[in-house]
Amino acid sequence: MKKIYLLVCSIIVLQGCSATMALTGDREPNLSVIQKGQNKAIVESQPLKPFNTEVLKNGNIVSMYQYTMGNSPSAGRAAVYVLLDVATCFISEVVTMPIEMSKTGEVKVIRIEYTPQGEIIKIG
Repeated sequence: MKKIYLLVCSIIVLQGCSATMALTGDREPNLSVIQKGQNKAIVESQPLKPFNTEVLKNGNIVSMYQYTMGNSPSAGRAAVYVLLDVATCFISEVVTMPIEMSKTGEVKVIRIEYTPQGEIIKIG
């Protein structure tokens, strides 16, 4: 009886884990808005994480940004996982959870040089 109770409790606790994972993640930046002549505020409005900034001798500022591609949240994928959970009494979690765990995305880096006024002069 205890084994059945533990199994039921485990299923309830693990309910929708893959769906929850599908709803989390890092939004991908819109790199098309990052162009020469744009302002630093446009760059920083994107989901980019600055990890290094330095000021050059000529006054220009160089910033290195990190971002993740391929790990965006997906409400559609989460809805499918919930439907699969309901249809299979959560047995689908055996397949869907490892799928979501493997979606870590690819971490990339971009280097941007700005004028002292914050205008992009060099990308890459």
